[in-house]
Amino acid sequence: MKIKQYYSWVVAAVMAVATPFLAACSSEENIASSRGVAITDAHIVINVEPYGATPSAARSRAAEAPAVTKPDTVLLANGMRAVVSMEEDAPETQAATRATMDDGHYTIFALDPTTGNRITGTKKQLTGTVTGGVFHSDAGSEMILDPGTYKFVCINDAVTDHGTWLEVSTGVSVNSYGPTSGTTPTASDAQIGTSTETINDDDWQVTFLMKHQNARIRLRLVAYTNQLENVVGALTGSLTEYPVTLKYALDGSTPVVTEKTYPYNYAIAKLTLPNAPTESNATYVRANNFYSNYMYVMPEGDQIALWLGEGKAYGKSFNLASPTKLMDKSLPSKFQRNHSYTITYRLLPEFLYLFNDGSCGALAEKGSRTAIAAVVKEKTNTEEGTAIALHRAFDFAMTPEVNFNKQSLSIADAMNDMNGYNYTWDAATTVDNEVKATAPALAHQLPFNPSGHRYEPFYYAGHYNPGVATSNIGKWYLPALGEWRMAIKEFAGVDIAVQTSLSGTYANWDRQKMKKVFALAGGEIDDNVGSVKWESSTQYNDYQLSLYVLVNDGFLSISSESFNTHGVVPFVHF
Repeated sequence: MKIKQYYSWVVAAVMAVATPFLAACSSEENIASSRGVAITDAHIVINVEPYGATPSAARSRAAEAPAVTKPDTVLLANGMRAVVSMEEDAPETQAATRATMDDGHYTIFALDPTTGNRITGTKKQLTGTVTGGVFHSDAGSEMILDPGTYKFVCINDAVTDHGTWLEVSTGVSVNSYGPTSGTTPTASDAQIGTSTETINDDDWQVTFLMKHQNARIRLRLVAYTNQLENVVGALTGSLTEYPVTLKYALDGSTPVVTEKTYPYNYAIAKLTLPNAPTESNATYVRANNFYSNYMYVMPEGDQIALWLGEGKAYGKSFNLASPTKLMDKSLPSKFQRNHSYTITYRLLPEFLYLFNDGSCGALAEKGSRTAIAAVVKEKTNTEEGTAIALHRAFDFAMTPEVNFNKQSLSIADAMNDMNGYNYTWDAATTVDNEVKATAPALAHQLPFNPSGHRYEPFYYAGHYNPGVATSNIGKWYLPALGEWRMAIKEFAGVDIAVQTSLSGTYANWDRQKMKKVFALAGGEIDDNVGSVKWESSTQYNDYQLSLYVLVNDGFLSISSESFNTHGVVPFVHF
């Protein structure tokens, strides 16, 4: 009996102690449910919409990312040139998954979906960091809401929360004139996302699709060098004011421009290029790509200027006092938010040279290489490059007799003839089915052909010796008339217009301008003594004579003759 009473007393004691704890637990559960629904890390998913996910007006007209501007050639400081263009980047292909979440800091708040009013008070805002694709709320940050339906808003730190409205700014001073003003814009990747969700138990999730509020722009320099020296480009507004601040409603809608730069070249972004190449260029196989980081600019701006005024390329400095405007374009459509653009300029030295190892570049960076030719046409991933020797192969080669090619051309076709290599090295192009670069002279030609070869200009061109061992280049050859025309246009800036009659094939020119490209590298193809004749491999259909370029002071022309001596200037493919 005593034992029974003892156990009853123990049970009663235990129950007396346990009851307050059980009551406390029950009370806490009631308090938690009564105070609302907690928005925890597990309820938050933040995705980022890929750039270009929404087709632009430009891309709706084309399957691929189109050129926004057509390439233009502009002159830079110290004799350099640039071919400048801008295009919209192809859309990113990332799927909108948790893996696309950008690392960064985010703020989340809620709106009444009917009135649009912000839910305010204690524990009504959540802040946190995304790391490795997962949202982690900040210590002490908590969001608790009554059960119901809300419009949730998520912003990153590039968006300023003013309580009743949002702001995105580039950080540019509106009165910061020009690319050398020293202004460093602070615009970043501003993102806003919304999600409407009903919360009442634990089976729900708030999923944000963050949208980039700015357009992003980067600079790509394509250059025949493996080194730049602190090159900086600058984007400015052009002739119009450029937006630098946008005001949004709390849900990220109805952006309104509230601040603009002054017109005429006020700074909006600086683009700093790396000193080392980012990658090899895929089109111009001897060139490298240098990419700046992306900078962010306001949408709605439709006129920009690109300037280059700092650093060195090809061993030459850009003029800081008077930076060169590379682009001044009125775009066919305004920059669009959440779209990405690349400004490309192919930076060329005053002249591009082919070196003995088959590479090309500026003389200032030749190093141990030896220049053997001036580049007429750059090599691409689909086409060979073409270069012209720095010296004549022979001064007075006897022109071929009539009918040396199987093909005879009208003057109009001859001026576009680019077949010099085949004429020189393919026996099938020759009337007697012999390779003109090696065919021996006939008996009656020997007194007049000291080389002992039937087609002297072809022989001397094909056996040209640049004076140094070479690699990675083709055979030297006698250029066709169209190739001569291409070289004159490249180096002298003169295009001999296509004519239907030989008598009209002349043009005014600056003789010294073309001489300069050879003189800088220690070469000479024009001794500037009276008239000079440059032989071509093209056969004119009028009497089947060879065509040549006649060089004089102030003008040049195209003519034809046979059995006379002409200068031989070889070309080469690489």
